[in-house]
Parts: sequence; structure tokens; C-alpha cells
Amino acid sequence: MAKKITAADFFGKHNRSFIKFGEMFAQKLVDPELISALAEKDLEKLAKVFKLVFEMLEENSGDNGNAELVQLIGEYSDMDGGDDP
Repeated sequence: MAKKITAADFFGKHNRSFIKFGEMFAQKLVDPELISALAEKDLEKLAKVFKLVFEMLEENSGDNGNAELVQLIGEYSDMDGGDDP
């Protein structure tokens, strides 16, 4: 039978792995080649990623400066691919 582990113990044990993942994710968010490739492949998915990132920034910073950008990205993500102007 596997030993039960608490969430605090789990995160404490794997803290460095989470930090490494966060650092890698942050680097990928600003990689122009990766962003360009994803934009060409699936622009809606890219918009959803940025929406989530800005929502997290707003939650964690209490700064409403990103609210308009989050709203614009959200509206773009909600578009159903209608005709372009």
C-alpha cells in the first residue's frame, strides 16, 4: 500500500521542479519564434494562453491595468471565426 502524502509535503518535495517548470513556461511565453508558430497554427489557443496568464497576473497583483487586455483577448477567444472585415 502506498504511503499517503500531504499536499504540503508533495509541493515541498517537488518545489524545485515546479520552479523550473515555471521558469521554462515564462521563457516560452516570450519566445518570438514559438509565439509566431503557435499563432500560425492555432491563434485561438494562443489567445487562451495569454488570457489565462493575464488573469493570473491580475489575481495575484491586484492591478487592474491588465483588465482591458484580458477582456480584449477574451473577446477574441470567444469569436467563432466569423468573416474578417
